[in-house]
Amino acid sequence: MIEQKRSIYSLKLPNLIDEKKIKILPILFIILVGLIWTISAWILIPFSAWAVTNSELIPSPELANQPTEGMAIPVLCNPDFQQCKESAQLLGTVNNNRGHWNPFLPENNMVKKGETYYKEVELNANGGRHHDGIYALRFVVNHDLYQTFKAEHTQIDSRGKPQLVNGKKASQSQNVIIKIDNDGIYKISFDPKTADYNISPKPTYLTQINSMQLNGFVWDDENMFQKFNETRPNHEMTQNGENWEITVPLKTTGGLKDQDLGKPSRNDGVYQFLFSANHNEDWGFAAYNDGQKTLTGGTGFGSSGGQSHHSAITIQVFADGDYTFRINPLAYKFDVVPPEGVKPPKFWNDINSFQLLGTFYENAQFDPTLPEHNLKEIGDNIWAKTLKLEPGIYGSNIAVSGELFLDTMALGAWLESDQANKLIGKNWHGKPNEPNIFFQVTESGNYQFTYDANKDQFSLESLDNIPWQPLVTINTVQLVGSFNEPLTPWDPTSSANNMEKVGNHLFTKAVKLEENRTYNYKYTANNWPWLWVFSDYELDGYGHDFLGSNPDPINCRLENLETYGQLTTHGDPPPLEFTPSTSGCYTFTANLETGAYAVTPSQNNDCE
Repeated sequence: MIEQKRSIYSLKLPNLIDEKKIKILPILFIILVGLIWTISAWILIPFSAWAVTNSELIPSPELANQPTEGMAIPVLCNPDFQQCKESAQLLGTVNNNRGHWNPFLPENNMVKKGETYYKEVELNANGGRHHDGIYALRFVVNHDLYQTFKAEHTQIDSRGKPQLVNGKKASQSQNVIIKIDNDGIYKISFDPKTADYNISPKPTYLTQINSMQLNGFVWDDENMFQKFNETRPNHEMTQNGENWEITVPLKTTGGLKDQDLGKPSRNDGVYQFLFSANHNEDWGFAAYNDGQKTLTGGTGFGSSGGQSHHSAITIQVFADGDYTFRINPLAYKFDVVPPEGVKPPKFWNDINSFQLLGTFYENAQFDPTLPEHNLKEIGDNIWAKTLKLEPGIYGSNIAVSGELFLDTMALGAWLESDQANKLIGKNWHGKPNEPNIFFQVTESGNYQFTYDANKDQFSLESLDNIPWQPLVTINTVQLVGSFNEPLTPWDPTSSANNMEKVGNHLFTKAVKLEENRTYNYKYTANNWPWLWVFSDYELDGYGHDFLGSNPDPINCRLENLETYGQLTTHGDPPPLEFTPSTSGCYTFTANLETGAYAVTPSQNNDCE
C-alpha cells in the first residue's frame, strides 16, 4: 500500500509543480510527514504491540518488571499479546533474598551483555546453607519454569564443570553445586543460546554423590524441625550397588499429626518425603508426577522445581510394618518395598485431576478431597470452574489429584492483561515463600477460574464483564498476637497492630511486655483477615526455634538464617513466641526481603 501511494504521487508531481509551485509545498509537507509516520510505525513498532496501550493494561504498567523487595508479587510482561524483552534469571543460594529460588522475581534478573547474561554475587568460604562454602544454583530464561537450565552431573568437562540441560531433561538433572574456598565477589555468566555458563574466580564443582538421606514425615517420632533435616545421622541411607536403601517403620495412623500443626490430625498413613545427596537438600530428589515412580532432581524443600509435574514424594500405607525406601539417583527412580506378605503402598505421584481451593468456600476451604472443589477439564489439559462471588478479598490455590501433600500450585506472578475483566497469572509451588492467589471482588457476579496445566498458568475472568485489579503490594504490616492493649489481640484487621515502616522492606514495632510471660504472634499484611501471613516454617531447614533471637535482622545474610530462622508464607505453621526475662519495652523487627526477624530490648522506653 505504501509503495502504491508513492507510485501514484510520482506520476502526478511533475505537472503539479509546473502549474502551481506554491500550492504544492503544503501538500508535499503533509505527504512527507504521513509517509515518515507510516514507515516508522511499521518498521519500529511490532504489530502485536498495537493490540493494547499501557493505560489499558492490568495490573498498572508501572508495576511490571519492577523489583519486589519482598513487598510485592511480581508483575511480568505477557508474551501472548506483547513483545517482551528477553531476560535470564540466576536462582539459588548465591542470592541473599527470601525468594532466592523464585524464577519470577525481577531482582533475580541477570545483566545482559551482548548475547550473554551475568550477575556478580558475594560468596564466602563459610557461606551456603551449612556454612561450608557450598552453594547451589540454576538458570531460568524469560521467567519461565519450562525454560529452566540445570546441570547434568554425569557430563563434565576437563575442569570438572557439568554441562547444562534444559526442557524436560532439566527435570532429571541437578542444580549446579559449587564449593567456595575464598571470600569474594564472583561473576556468574550464562549464555542461553549455547547453554553454557562460567563462574569466575573458578570454584570447585561438586558432582559425585557420596551419601544419600531420607527426609520427611516418614520420621514419625521426630519433631517438625527434625523431619526434613538432611544432616541428622539416622536419616542416612546405605549404598547397595546403584541403589541406596533404608528401612523405616510406618503406620496406617502415621504421617502428619495434630501436634505438628495444631489442628485436627490426618493420621491416615499418608507420608510425604524427599531424598537428599551429600547432606544438602538443594542436591535433592522429589517426584516427577508421571505415575512411574520417576524422580526429579535439584529440588529440596526450599528449592522445589515448581511445575505441577514436580511434587514431594507421597505414598500411603495400608498396614503397619518396616518399609524399605530405595533410590537409584543415576536412573532417577525410587521404590518403597513393603514387608513380605503386606499390601504395597499407594503411590500418589500422578496427575488425574485439579481442585480449586480458597476462602470463597464457606466450609473446608482448603480441603482438596471434596468433589465440589474439582475443576472440570474443558480442553487439552485446560481446566475450569465457575464461581458465584460476593464483594470481598479472597485467597486461593490449586491442588493436584486431590492430595495436599502433592503441593498446591499457588501464585508465582501476575501477567499483564489487556482485558479489564480478566486477571492472568503464573502458578507454581515454591515452598516456602509462594503466596496464594489474592484478588478482590467489587461486585457480585459469576467468575470463571481457568487453569492451563500445560504451562501452569491461570486466568480469572468476570463473566459479567466487571473490571478489576489483582492485589499485588504489601502496604502495611501488622504484629498480631497475644498482646495487651493498646494492641488488639489476634486481630489482623486492627490498625492498632500496624507496624512502622522504616525501610523499603523493614518493619518494627515497640511493645511493652511483662517478664516471664510467653507471647505468641505472627505477622500479617494489609490488615487483611488472615490471608497474607508471615511466620517461621519449621520444615524449611532454617532455624531451630521460634524465639526470634537473630542479632542482626537488618543486615542478615542467607547463611545466618539456618540458625535463626526466616519468615515464610507457606502453610500454616504455629505462631512465633517470645518470653522476656524482664519487663520493659521490646522491639519486634520483620525484614520481608531476607525473611530475618527478631525481638530485642528497645532503646526507647516510650512504647505501646
